[in-house]
Amino acid sequence: MEIKTDAIVLQTVDYKDNDKLLTLFSPSLGKITAGIRGVKKPTAKLAFSAQPFCFAEYVLAEKGGRYTVTGAYLHESFFSLRYDIVRFYAACAATEVCKTILVENEEYDGLFIGLIECLKSLSLTDEDAALPVIGFILIALRESGYPIDLGYLEECDGDIGDKLWFDFADGKFTTFERLVRGERASVSTYHTLRLSAGLAYDEKSAAGGKKRALRLLKAYLSEKTEERYENLGELIRLYEEIE
Repeated sequence: MEIKTDAIVLQTVDYKDNDKLLTLFSPSLGKITAGIRGVKKPTAKLAFSAQPFCFAEYVLAEKGGRYTVTGAYLHESFFSLRYDIVRFYAACAATEVCKTILVENEEYDGLFIGLIECLKSLSLTDEDAALPVIGFILIALRESGYPIDLGYLEECDGDIGDKLWFDFADGKFTTFERLVRGERASVSTYHTLRLSAGLAYDEKSAAGGKKRALRLLKAYLSEKTEERYENLGELIRLYEEIE
């Protein structure tokens, strides 16, 4: 059976002498593994389709639940990400999250669009690399059933002071008195998350919050999925060097 689907390459693994195994994110099929033959040869016509972050329409042959790439039509390669190490690891962090939370045979239209917009921002704009990744992780958490509640500002009538905690049990900012299981969180983290989510925020309070927001998201993701998120950790390390 032949299937056509738009997909993004989340991961590539060498297989045999000239083949690769691709982990693809399809909005209609979820996360699937597909083999692609002869793609490591210098003259391979489909070499572009086996590159990280490639966004293309893939033609898949399906047999017994296994997929093989037989054709591909490029939409966007996001090739410029390879020339900037911070943006490269930011993109890797986003695809890493997808590899963890996606399952096969589930539809993920919202998450798929979110990943494309994240990669576009990283590749085609001058926006700080942390912001689109933070925004995408917030979408991914919501899609996977672990949303972060950013409504604490409204609950406190706009004045949150400096006594702020993040509750891992409920995925929300709160006071120490209401904390179930969590850690101290900076005000800059809170406002950076609201900025990335497209909510009202205080620009002055958000200053310096990107690295802290990434750390909190990594901790929360690890708490909920029991994964290490090494690419996200490397992105945080790079931001530590920058600052």
